[in-house]
Order: sequence, then structure tokens, then C-alpha cells
Amino acid sequence: MPFYEAMYLVHPSVDDERLAEIIARYNQVVESAGGVIEHSSKWDRRRLAYPINKVQEATYVLMYFRADPQVPAELDRLFRISDEVIRHLIIRHDKPHLVLTVPTVEEATAAEEAPVEEPVEVTESAEAEPTTEQSTEEEPVSEGEEPASVEEEQA
Repeated sequence: MPFYEAMYLVHPSVDDERLAEIIARYNQVVESAGGVIEHSSKWDRRRLAYPINKVQEATYVLMYFRADPQVPAELDRLFRISDEVIRHLIIRHDKPHLVLTVPTVEEATAAEEAPVEEPVEVTESAEAEPTTEQSTEEEPVSEGEEPASVEEEQA
């Protein structure tokens, strides 16, 4: 099955709940036709490079999927008749391994559900390394030199 990328811009008046329904609806179109969603996610609301029908910003949605060629045609038709999608683009990729650098839906879900390991603090025991106060060994003193402690006593 060919690999496709679909990017569509949703009107900024659409709230998050309705946006989730729109994303689920277009994912369902692909899956009901036998396609496979590789990745589907909402991006942030961003300012457009130029106004589209007097709209200055939109919510971006990105979807990667594998499907037969009639599926992107059906998605294109649905995007065109939707009042909530203000722009869309569907691209066929011949080398999907170059495109899929983002985690798949299953990987992202698994990463969110995985327990977070807390870092383990390594404590050093006080007995492991002798401190300078506990050291009883004296440094060797060469002939002609007096130990520093003797000089301090004389001064």
C-alpha cells in the first residue's frame, strides 16, 4: 500500500472537543477503507503565513497513513466539502522511512503510559573514604627538613 501524508488546517473557532471528533472522523475514513494510520496528531494553533478567508490562524493536524489510492481521493473530497477544514494537502511519499521520524500512535501511547523511573541517588558511606582528619599516616620527611608541625610549634 502506498504511504501518504495529510496535513489539514482546522478553523480556529472549533473547540478542542469538536477537533478531537474531526480527527477521529478522518482517521475512521482511512481505517474503514482498509488503510492503516501510522501517525495522527494535533499540532498547535499557529498563525498563518497569509489570511485565508479573513482567518489569521488555524489548528494544524498531521496524519501519516498507508492506504489504497482511492482513500486519499475520498479524504480530498471530504476536506473540500467541510466548513471546518480551511486548507489541506495530501502527499504520497515513495520513501516513508525518511518521513517517519515521529513516533507512531502506538509508540507515543506506550511512552505516555510507561512508568517513569526515578533516578536513584548514590550515597557514599562515610567509612568508604577516610577523611584527612582520620588519617593517621604521616608523610615521609626528608633529612634536613623538619615536619611542618614542629615549625609551627617553634614559631
